[in-house]
Formats: sequence, C-alpha cells, structure tokens
Amino acid sequence: MNKPLLYRAALQGVFGRREEYRRSGITDALFVYLDGEPEPASIARVDSHFRGRPLVCLTEEWEARIRAQYPDAAIYRRTMMKPARRFILPESMELPEGYRLAGMDAAAFERHPFSHGKNYASWADFQAEGSGAVVYHGGEIVAAASSFLSLNGEVEMDVSTEESHRGKKLATACVARMLRDCEKRGITVHWDAQNDVSRHLAEKFGFEIETEYSVYWV
Repeated sequence: MNKPLLYRAALQGVFGRREEYRRSGITDALFVYLDGEPEPASIARVDSHFRGRPLVCLTEEWEARIRAQYPDAAIYRRTMMKPARRFILPESMELPEGYRLAGMDAAAFERHPFSHGKNYASWADFQAEGSGAVVYHGGEIVAAASSFLSLNGEVEMDVSTEESHRGKKLATACVARMLRDCEKRGITVHWDAQNDVSRHLAEKFGFEIETEYSVYWV
C-alpha cells in the first residue's frame, strides 16, 4: 500500500520516532510500522518493546513473519481512502436543537477536545497548517473533526463524537465544515477508516477506497 502520512511524517522527523536496522525499520508513529525485511535484531525489538501496540506491516516479508510468529495475534482490518483535495459537500447542515457548529478557533483548540490539536506546537501552527470544526452543546464540545497532524500541505483526518451524543450527524457536520475549509485552502486530506462507519462517512464526502490492510495486536 502507499506509505501512510503518519509514517512519512516520522521519516521526516515531524512525528513519532524511527529505528533503523540493517535491512529493516521500525517506525513508532501512533501505529508501529514495520518495513524492509525482518531480521533478528528488529524481530527481537518488536517482541520485547511493541507487544500490545498496533502493528502495521508495510512489506509482505513482515506480514508473513508476524503471522507466523504470532498466530494468536488479534487482527483488525482498516481501510485507507485515497487522499483528496476535492469533496462532495452538502449545501448546508442542520443540527438538532441545542447544538451549535463552529470552526475550531483558538479557544476550542486550547481545550484539545478528544485530544484534537495536541500534535501542533501552538494555535498559530494549527491555524497555519491545520483545520478543524467542533459542535457545542450546553457549552461543552461534544463532537470534533480536525487534522491530526500536517505535513507539507497534507493533513490526516481525525473525527470524534461523545458517545452520549452519537446518532445526530454531529460528526458529519464537523467533517463537512472542515473539508470545506481544506478545499478552499488547497489542503490534501488523508482518511484512514478504522471501521465501516468511518469508511461510509468518508465515501459520503467523495473519498474512494485505496486499499484495505491489517493491524496486528500481539
């Protein structure tokens, strides 16, 4: 599959950390990305330091090694959507009474709802390179969509909704507002869907499936 944005950000020293071996690499960037050819040193490192972490194999050699070495590992499927700069956007979004949609301004950013915005050094950095939107209910932020991180005009989508407020299309409203801003500014958006709900939401906005891949939990 194409190299994920989080992985590329780590290679450039923007996010996470990278360990180089003779024929392989381990990149800890939210997920633990395994590339190259497994070798004794990198295999031992995975076994000793990355149990209980989500492992993503970027090569067939690592995929075969992880499956053989950990036959009881839990396996989850994710869907990587094709990065996009143009979207299918609704003309307007009506929220239920009592809810208010807004852009992620400085005040919302400083609250870091659902940890959104924490990968930016400051509000000024987020304003310059990122994008986001939130939904308020009774003064509390109950849903948010924002860039998880930015890299050279590209961002990774992050969407969250408070469990007690789900089913009201709050995430849809946040995503629509964020994507409208990204489209206007020429920002490329990456969407890595963790489940069918996330994938269907992405498809609603015009994202297309690039590939499905496995995440291993040892």
